[in-house]
Amino acid sequence: MDKHSIVRALHEQNFRLTREREALLELFVNAKQMLTPAQLHELANRENIRIGLTTVYRLLEVLTKLGLASPFLVAGTIYYTFCTHEHHHHFVCLTCHNVKEIYECPNLSAVPQNCKVEYHKLDLFGVCQDCVSVQ
Repeated sequence: MDKHSIVRALHEQNFRLTREREALLELFVNAKQMLTPAQLHELANRENIRIGLTTVYRLLEVLTKLGLASPFLVAGTIYYTFCTHEHHHHFVCLTCHNVKEIYECPNLSAVPQNCKVEYHKLDLFGVCQDCVSVQ
């Protein structure tokens, strides 16, 4: 999903996109790893983007509602990562917090007989190849 499509989707949700919020959105979209709201706020401050922590939470909430951000609970802390709009799954590295998107779907043969799957979500947690080679 390109930046124009993201901005349009935010406007459709009545989310006012100021210059600061747009800069925050760009930081989040370009992040190479998942971030907590506090980490994203700190990153924004380092880039001289003056924005409140509440605004960070609000942006992440709207992006999650639109399917453009995914929250992950890791060791009691909620992290977020930017997502493309198409259906996919995630591999989350517990060491470096990098997130890789997985586009193949799992085999749903384990679904109980006479049950209908409406949707599914799969998140895999482990150690990525780069971190395994360091260990």
